Amino acid sequence: MAEKLTEPPEVAQNVGTFHAPVHLSVWMNLTLVLVTLAASTERALRLRYSRLLDGGAG
Repeated sequence: MAEKLTEPPEVAQNVGTFHAPVHLSVWMNLTLVLVTLAASTERALRLRYSRLLDGGAG
């Protein structure tokens, strides 16, 4: 996404351009989006505290 946002000449001139180190295929991007949506939905629906995910140190 950062790569697409820095493509326009006006932005590239002021901010510079970003080139992603890895380029995924369309089906890999779609799979990544679906897995992320499923994981975030599951996390939101459970509403349980997790030391690992919620940043608790003790």
